[in-house]
Amino acid sequence: MPLAETHGAMPLVYVSRHGDLHRTFQLLQDLASGEPVSPTAFSLSVHNATAGLFSIQQGLTKNITAISCGDAELIPALLEALGQCKPQEPKVMCVFCDEPPPDIYRDQANQPEFPYAIALIISLGADWQLANIGSVTDSAEIISKPQPLELLTLLEGDAQDLSIRHNHINWLLSRSAQ
Repeated sequence: MPLAETHGAMPLVYVSRHGDLHRTFQLLQDLASGEPVSPTAFSLSVHNATAGLFSIQQGLTKNITAISCGDAELIPALLEALGQCKPQEPKVMCVFCDEPPPDIYRDQANQPEFPYAIALIISLGADWQLANIGSVTDSAEIISKPQPLELLTLLEGDAQDLSIRHNHINWLLSRSAQ
């Protein structure tokens, strides 16, 4: 909300691996036990509900894109945000958020270990560079922490770049030499 209030209306790219999985899981439990399903709970369980509520609360009428792409969400989100940047819309808000899945899903989805939310303003410029640096042939990849948190570490630290893997392609996000 502070970014929206400071920067004004702009398109939004909302990124969440699980959306409101806890609400969805409760709906499934209600269905399994023969309980009635709340229409409100159902409408709030869809993946883009949080972004929709935010747009209503803020009175936003700009584009909203909701993305869910597993544990490799950074590249699709950045490409989507950059693709929406244009002279008449020079800034796009990119929001990453997630929380640990319900215990029953922990063996299938091991991330994140704690709730997080990160909001960034993405714009065209010369401060950063995103480059495809080649294909990867091996398919095994261990994700140590959510990619948006790796990005946050890069933004807060002194490192110059971050190597990101998505769909068997290595990408490099780097600070431009100044």
